[in-house]
Amino acid sequence: MLTATIEQDGKTRVENIIVIDSHSHLGEDVDGATMMNPLAPGTGTFDFWGNVQGRLKADWEATGEQSFSTTMDGKFTKISWSFNQYPFTDKLYVALKSLGKRYSDLKDKSKFYSFIDQGVVFPFQDVFRDKHPEARYRASNINVSRFTTRFPFSMKLIGYARCDPMQGEKAIKEVGYAREELGLRGLKLHPRSERWIDDIKSGKPLNVLIEAASYSLPVIFDTRGRGSILDIAELIKSTRSVINQQYPELLPHFKVIIAHFAQGNIGDHEVYNALVQPNTYGDLSMLHGEGAGNFFEDFRSWFKSQNKISVDNRDWSEYLLYASDYPYFGDVHAQKLLKYIINKRFFDTGGTLNDVRNIMGLNQIKILPEYNLPQVRKEGPALPSTIISNALNENINSYEIAIKALAKLITENKIDIKRFCIQFKETWNKFNDDVLLYTLKRATNEEVLIMLTKLVKDRITLIAPLIKEISWNKFGYKYFNPRDRKFFSLILKQNYLAMEEKQVIDCLTQIY
Repeated sequence: MLTATIEQDGKTRVENIIVIDSHSHLGEDVDGATMMNPLAPGTGTFDFWGNVQGRLKADWEATGEQSFSTTMDGKFTKISWSFNQYPFTDKLYVALKSLGKRYSDLKDKSKFYSFIDQGVVFPFQDVFRDKHPEARYRASNINVSRFTTRFPFSMKLIGYARCDPMQGEKAIKEVGYAREELGLRGLKLHPRSERWIDDIKSGKPLNVLIEAASYSLPVIFDTRGRGSILDIAELIKSTRSVINQQYPELLPHFKVIIAHFAQGNIGDHEVYNALVQPNTYGDLSMLHGEGAGNFFEDFRSWFKSQNKISVDNRDWSEYLLYASDYPYFGDVHAQKLLKYIINKRFFDTGGTLNDVRNIMGLNQIKILPEYNLPQVRKEGPALPSTIISNALNENINSYEIAIKALAKLITENKIDIKRFCIQFKETWNKFNDDVLLYTLKRATNEEVLIMLTKLVKDRITLIAPLIKEISWNKFGYKYFNPRDRKFFSLILKQNYLAMEEKQVIDCLTQIY
């Protein structure tokens, strides 16, 4: 997590920014590239993130730009950067360390890669991609799912599937399988490696895009050269037209990312126009160094001079995703891109903290299916909630007790965490410590959605399984809002009161 300390008008405030790498790989490519274990010492994705963090720190020491003065909102402002752990994950790691059993080393390891909170991973053109007959990349998708939907990888990795649209119906079925059975959260398409680059605008990719939209899955396209970028842009337009005419309810769930679009295309307004259209995003992988700084200035200037905010009411930075393309590009490239998103030049030329927030991770969060579809428990009887109070001991933190109980159940292999969602506070601009956990009941392999929320800061915390009748609110709850009052009345129909850790564990045992 990136933390900005802002000094302005004699006042100091702190803003935390989620950082997500929107483009990396998992598997073994036919070209020799490999990433079979994200935790592998020295070469794994997590150590890569640690190296990026180290390079940013070294650059700050060399340039002095960990803190700098600039102008924000017409006012003299000092910005200072630091790295911090995402609160929920950090507290969970602390709890696991205190138990001294499974996963007790995560806290010490994570301090080296606290900057990057999560990363998207998807298959290479794997050597084992044809292992299963159901669809090309079925084996690859299973591999990605095995990593990204189990603890501790699930706390850091966002898994995307892959398919080959030229397989027709097999590819379409694979999209549904990847989402419904494997729990993957996006889709990667690679026209060049699968040799359908001349068929980008054909009907088969269009059909796959529509199927992905039916699950609200973002789709990322690999590109090579401006020709493929322009072809993908035309495919997006034609798909949007079909969806608008035949499946209008899917239009908000149609989301396409054009990878590598900026590198080599700075100042190319035809490429810019290809990106700046509804339902479209661009990842910044391959862009680095001085070119990154030049791109941000040129793209921002072009966007504003052409009044492109009128396209779909998004500002320039709401189209862009930070991305590394690891392991094809290394930590030096990642650092030389990230540097230009948070340096003095970025702010002096018109960038804002909102722009940093958008590019670093918020845009990626917004397009994930969990933030676009209702999140409810699909089946099963209502489960009891647990209210944790520190009324008997004010020195006890009720939120930390809840996390300690979860840690205990994880070490005892009673539950697993498949993924989690950050909860925001009223708008996208701020998030809080509350989370939605997708837990797995080990005894039955049943998924249970758990909302962990502070009712009264540090004093009263709620652990509540979701129910079928009402969905999770990503922007949090107001206790006097009629809809939220209904939510709480339903989830508190059956509840336990706990005042210490053992009681919380006993209560959760009723669920797991």
